[in-house]
Amino acid sequence: MRSKIPAVAAGLVLGGGIAMADDFVLHEGPDLYAWREPGLITGFGLGVEAGAGVTGFAGQTMRDTVPGAIGGLWNFRVMLGTHLPLALELGYLGEASNINVFGAPNGTLIGTTAEGDLRWNILPHLKFDPYIFAGVGYQRYDVQNAQLSQADTGMRPNDNSVEIPMGLGASFRDPSGFILDVRGTYRQELDANLIQNPNGNGFANLSWWEASASLGYEF
Repeated sequence: MRSKIPAVAAGLVLGGGIAMADDFVLHEGPDLYAWREPGLITGFGLGVEAGAGVTGFAGQTMRDTVPGAIGGLWNFRVMLGTHLPLALELGYLGEASNINVFGAPNGTLIGTTAEGDLRWNILPHLKFDPYIFAGVGYQRYDVQNAQLSQADTGMRPNDNSVEIPMGLGASFRDPSGFILDVRGTYRQELDANLIQNPNGNGFANLSWWEASASLGYEF
């Protein structure tokens, strides 16, 4: 009789583990948009993730200024409500792009972004969750190691502006808690004054796009 006790206990533990995994993936019908996720410790989904990607500017002046029109990006995000219909994201992003002026290298453009997004999870309780999002943020640019002066290039050493991020993505979630997240984002810059247009008509458009992938964990 005693020899059967460990086997029974192991069966209960294994069965409990499978039940938690099932809670994670089997919300269907009326429960598809439930505001609780019993398979997670928090009951709603608290996620953290970090990743990298590429960026590019939308305006022609900045595309002409950045060689290849592409820069690098790294990011860190905290997400509240990864398994709810609506979630809140708080993010930090860093960007770096080389600068050319008059056909010659002229330093590095470093961007720093802090933003908050409201995210609609389309399939919040399933392993595959496509989503769309929009929000507001703060953007700062700094020109480092510039070889030419502002009077020569029309480019200021730094600039601050408000940006409006919007985009779509998808999360692939494992019941163990690990997340793979991919997304595309467009950020509309407001009142940017970093560099003048070559024709002297106002300042260049600093709106930019992002394509990135991140790894994370949710509780």
